[in-house]
Amino acid sequence: MMMGCPLIMLQQIRRRDLILLTGLFSLAAITVIAIALLIIRYNSTLAADSEQNPALNGQSTYTIAYQQITGMKQYDLAEKKARTWADDAQLVVASTDWPQVINLEQVGQPSEWSYHFYSPAKKQKFIVIVHTDGQVRTFEPPTNNNLIPRTIATNNSSWMIDSPEALAIWLDYGGYDMLQSNPNLELMMQLRGVKERVAPVWMVVGLNNQTQKTHAVVIDAAQGTIIQVIR
Repeated sequence: MMMGCPLIMLQQIRRRDLILLTGLFSLAAITVIAIALLIIRYNSTLAADSEQNPALNGQSTYTIAYQQITGMKQYDLAEKKARTWADDAQLVVASTDWPQVINLEQVGQPSEWSYHFYSPAKKQKFIVIVHTDGQVRTFEPPTNNNLIPRTIATNNSSWMIDSPEALAIWLDYGGYDMLQSNPNLELMMQLRGVKERVAPVWMVVGLNNQTQKTHAVVIDAAQGTIIQVIR
């Protein structure tokens, strides 16, 4: 009887929760994110201000209509929950995804946000999932104590660009064309720290799960400048 309990518990956890426990958006996006990180890490010739964010210059072509539920706004709920778990909880990753985006109007619709925290004192990770209605779920996944994750400074000077702005930049820099030619694509975004950069970055990735065609834009989350466009 006891042997069946783990299977029952596993069936009660949705596929999305299992993916979030691994710290990934989508199993299909693993390669995309890995490539993006490698490009940022090793391409030292790219300057953070090589391309200015058109939204900051008043030239943005697209505006995200959904502003009520964003990465920053949902973070407040996640941080509060994480601090009840550990006073020294630090953000590692913030992410969300839209599995099937058919048209422009769906970009940025309210979605669940996943926040991964790390406690140096506990040497443990903690995941907070914030629903669109403000309810939260938490997980404490197994942690390799030998691997200390890169954490994100969440003060105003380090994280200035919210998720709707990052999505608009993605649309401006090829994302709209990607959506037009690949309806029903999966759209993912993640805020994380990367090597040799003080500010965190937004990685916004459009993925056609049938053809594996991708379009990713990496954005400085403090200034809104383009770091890399990956096709």
